[in-house]
Amino acid sequence: MNPTAIETDTDQSLFNNNLRDRDRQMLQDVAHRLLAHGSLLRARGAERPLYDWSIEHQPWLEEWAALLGLKIIIQRDERLLMAIPEVPSLTRKLKRDETLVALALWYDFDVEVRENGAHDVYFNLREFNEQFQNKFPNMQQLSQSRMKEILRRFVRFNLIEMDWEDEFSDSVIQILPTLRFAIPFPGVEQWVRAASSFKAEPETDDTTAEEDAEVNDDDTESDETPITTAEDEATATGSTKSESILDFDEDEDEDEEQ
Repeated sequence: MNPTAIETDTDQSLFNNNLRDRDRQMLQDVAHRLLAHGSLLRARGAERPLYDWSIEHQPWLEEWAALLGLKIIIQRDERLLMAIPEVPSLTRKLKRDETLVALALWYDFDVEVRENGAHDVYFNLREFNEQFQNKFPNMQQLSQSRMKEILRRFVRFNLIEMDWEDEFSDSVIQILPTLRFAIPFPGVEQWVRAASSFKAEPETDDTTAEEDAEVNDDDTESDETPITTAEDEATATGSTKSESILDFDEDEDEDEEQ
């Protein structure tokens, strides 16, 4: 028998052979956006067609995501779509000061939504800084450059949007609903416990000097906290994680890249 005449499973396309070129391009664009930023927000003009296509072709998107160890979560009321990693090898980390800023943002967002009924949550950076210091009084005040670096990283992760002003303290933060998935606390009581654990830790001086972490591929100990995004395609380690962005229970190290 001619071995070249044997048909194998790989002779068939993973996706429908009749997938139109436009749909292939849209799937590629959606995948790139989710791997880079972790979510799609329909309110953004550039992401609206990607979000609409994803809703219409949700099974295709979920098939793609499952191959990478991701889970697609759709919040239709908020017109939000997220790709949540389900394997530790796809997680990223936040440094200690980044984690504290994320905690502060979560608390301020929760108060505005739960107590004040807000839908869009905005804060002047000066106001946020004051509240941040009140939440973590033992935390060494972050420099302007370091705070800007942290906020820019959160913009990249689609957790916030920034309206930058010449006077840095006049800049405005918009906290996006994606943050609720970044820190999956069911209520403020869980936030208090998590924040207290960080307050009890000794302050370190090296967080402002280190570069932003990019990949998590070491098993050595660290004081950094994993943040789950969908940017790094890696081989699954075999264990699963809860549907969340931040994990406050694990302490793993990572290589520093920019």
